[in-house]
Amino acid sequence: MSAWLEQLLDLWLEPVDDRDDPEAAFRELYADPVSINGVETPVSALVDRARALQQAFADLTIEVVDHVETPTRVVFAFYLRARHAGPLATPLGNVEPTGRSVEIRTIDVLTVANGLVTALWVVADDLGMLTQLDSVGLHPR
Repeated sequence: MSAWLEQLLDLWLEPVDDRDDPEAAFRELYADPVSINGVETPVSALVDRARALQQAFADLTIEVVDHVETPTRVVFAFYLRARHAGPLATPLGNVEPTGRSVEIRTIDVLTVANGLVTALWVVADDLGMLTQLDSVGLHPR
């Protein structure tokens, strides 16, 4: 794994508010705005997402299980592992802290220009995570 990818992952793992200027730190690796799943997103929203992730989960780790890097594209599959320690906002509503450990399977496809992520497509197993938190399940017939 490249030093660039390690630096990018550290943005999401290291406490956002421990940085003097979190937005400047993200702008070192992300264009502003950056396209996320086809939606133009300001870097300030990335910082907010990282902060929300860190507030919802403790003991965050990332295990990259596969990756491919070219000069213009970085694709990596990874497990994000953590303990659910704070409120988690989801498209299905908020999930109060459960204290449970989760393992979230994710694939990111990044477009890179001049060392900056200009676009990314993210596919995360949110349903699997919500199942691990007992927030969703099959309804018996």
